[in-house]
Amino acid sequence: MSKNIGESIESFKKELGRLIADCRGAMSQRKLASLVGLPPSNMKYIEDGVNAPSPEIYAKIINALNPDQDLRKTMDHFYTAIRKIPPPDICDMFVQYEEMIEVMRIICGQNMSESTIEQIRKVFNSLTTNNGGQSI
Repeated sequence: MSKNIGESIESFKKELGRLIADCRGAMSQRKLASLVGLPPSNMKYIEDGVNAPSPEIYAKIINALNPDQDLRKTMDHFYTAIRKIPPPDICDMFVQYEEMIEVMRIICGQNMSESTIEQIRKVFNSLTTNNGGQSI
């Protein structure tokens, strides 16, 4: 691994840790650790950017903190950059709905210009708003 990639991963871990700490607000680090089933020292390592949360722990942190949509998007960005996998809820969706794998393969075979991504977003938003879900 090149030094620049390693430095990026380290900075992403620090940024994700900072976002988690900021998101927990008045909740103590010890309380969050208890909610997600970690020793307080492990939560400190995550918030300090020494370690990145595992998929299971990240899912529990997100569930416990319930960040707003914009913050969640930013946290997911750093988590994905660190782990090189989508956030756990997205991975779970692919396990639950195997047909989504085929859908993603179709999408991935397309020219993914900004306009294509916007068209896909519009289709997904029409599905979520028609079903009472949240727009993306």
